[in-house]
Amino acid sequence: MDTVKYRLDLEDERLLNGVQPVQLTNKAFQLLRLFVGNPNRLMTKDDILDGVWRDVCVSEGLIKEYVHDLRLALGDDAKHPKFIETVHGRGYRFLGGVEELSRADGVAAAMKPRAHPPSLAVLPFANLTGKERWDRFCHGLSDDLIIDIARYPDLMVIAAMHPTDGSDSHEVRTDYALNGSVQASDTKVRINVRLTETGNSTHIWTDRYERELGEFFDIQSDIVGHVVSAVGGFSGQIPHAERLRLGRTPPDDLHAYELYLLGHELESHFEKGSTLRAFELMQRAVKLDPDYARAWLVRGWTCWQILLEEWANDTRDYHELWRESFLRAATLDPLDPLAMMELAAVRAGDEDITGARDALERALDLGRNQADLLISSANSIALILDDPRRAKQTLDRGLELIAMVGDWQRLSMARVAYFTKDFEGAVTDARRGPDNLLTQLIEILSLAQLGCSEEVQNLVRAFRARHASFKPQLFMKSYPITATGAQELFLDGIEKAGLN
Repeated sequence: MDTVKYRLDLEDERLLNGVQPVQLTNKAFQLLRLFVGNPNRLMTKDDILDGVWRDVCVSEGLIKEYVHDLRLALGDDAKHPKFIETVHGRGYRFLGGVEELSRADGVAAAMKPRAHPPSLAVLPFANLTGKERWDRFCHGLSDDLIIDIARYPDLMVIAAMHPTDGSDSHEVRTDYALNGSVQASDTKVRINVRLTETGNSTHIWTDRYERELGEFFDIQSDIVGHVVSAVGGFSGQIPHAERLRLGRTPPDDLHAYELYLLGHELESHFEKGSTLRAFELMQRAVKLDPDYARAWLVRGWTCWQILLEEWANDTRDYHELWRESFLRAATLDPLDPLAMMELAAVRAGDEDITGARDALERALDLGRNQADLLISSANSIALILDDPRRAKQTLDRGLELIAMVGDWQRLSMARVAYFTKDFEGAVTDARRGPDNLLTQLIEILSLAQLGCSEEVQNLVRAFRARHASFKPQLFMKSYPITATGAQELFLDGIEKAGLN
């Protein structure tokens, strides 16, 4: 065995390679801690499930995924293991090579532990080009920075947006703020970026990038690497290889990226025309760059809306496109928590409840500091995991990380409120959300639970006129609602409202 170079800091929950951090998700760290605490001992799959997941119901297949993550992090080889040996049919054995870090160690003394992870607000990038086209690029750059930086477990990332009419806002206090501006010509792009410590307004890091348009994604990757290194508090940058391992593969075609941004913008309007247009754009994007996971993800969302609202004469094809889109997104980028969340929905729809649970737990681990994931997945926690209390906690955590509550967040809030039996809150949020089948349905079911029979009758008439082919059982399967408690509450509301 080579000289030990990996150390496990149990107090700060970090794995170190020398003095450099090796990025692990929370569950991967817990699994490694279990292994290090039981060297050269056979750890059965039951031992691991009890030690890491405890009361959470997941399959043995999820263990394999996290063992794979650890092997990647440690540079291990399953066929010729130095760290983790597979005992076929039984479990795993940790061979050593990782030591627990003593707090008296010089490395530990140089690290200043925090009471909480450092928090970073990513502000909207200013468009100085004077051209509307670049608004989408500015928005996309901010979004991609949030997504990529949020993958690092030691950093909490918050999207700080400017309030707009019809949206609620509140002040979000963070340790650091990242902002910048974009200037562009027909051939070049210039991006100015500034990182500030908010407590004393100190500029920690500023930089200017002037590149050819084709290098746009290299600029983004460089910004992510600099910010994580500066905010994380370690000397030196996270190794380039680590960034490649954790980061998403950017699209090869700049035009595909612009199509993705425009399609995502249109999809969020929850309107027939904009959604159908978004679907067309995403079809073009995945054709131009079939390996761009985010384009597949947005294509899946457009298909879901078309299916839900029946915005096509024959929706059967869209069901297959919906399924294909999310399967491709999860395959192309298994570290994207939103892709794993949607994979859970696909598996639930296929009646693979165990696989759905695994994918959802994986998503929650990967995106535990990502507001979009937390807010979106709260619904799945209630409808698939059958855990309304956890759903509400997850939703509340996500809402803490955003400065503005918009339409789609209201939609999530309404659904979680109904399935946690906060029927008054569900009505309020549904009425402030997008005008679609889901908000109308949640409002009707909630009012029915509250006994507002006359109002329910009026809404049901309007609902049937707009959604004449709605069938509760079919909706429950395609949505999907697979948890027993959620199914019972949904059908109880359907019966009380007279929608059965």
